[in-house]
Amino acid sequence: MQQQQGGGLFTFPGQKQQRPPKEQQNSLATPGMNDVIHEVKDVSRRLRTLEERYSNLQTKSQITEQNTLSRQRRTSLEIKALNADISEVKKDLLEIKDRMLMIIREMQNLAKREEVTILQKYLGYWEPVNFVTRNELKEILDERLGKRRQEEPIEHRAKV
Repeated sequence: MQQQQGGGLFTFPGQKQQRPPKEQQNSLATPGMNDVIHEVKDVSRRLRTLEERYSNLQTKSQITEQNTLSRQRRTSLEIKALNADISEVKKDLLEIKDRMLMIIREMQNLAKREEVTILQKYLGYWEPVNFVTRNELKEILDERLGKRRQEEPIEHRAKV
């Protein structure tokens, strides 16, 4: 019986088929059977390799998924913090706007320059610095009345 050249089910052209040494081969197995056993072992080895690759890919996929979820959580928290900051800034901006409007209203009630110059002219005419206060007037009257009493004779004081 002739052995097949070129390999088995999963061999590629130009690839040498690896066979176990003759001591390991079953003495009862026929040459065609040896090829089948060798092919099964080769397929089994390749299957283990593929299973390892699949397991590695699965692990990498899980790690990637976990990293994505943790980044998504962090991003979500950052977005919430930014939204809170934005709403606080909006609130502050509205408060500033309200205060500015209040200041504008107050400034509209202030006297204009022309009105102030008119008041300055009148104050210049009246000279309120020279006005007498009530307390000062009382002091002046008390002084004058005191001098009069001292000048008047004692009999006249008793009548008053």
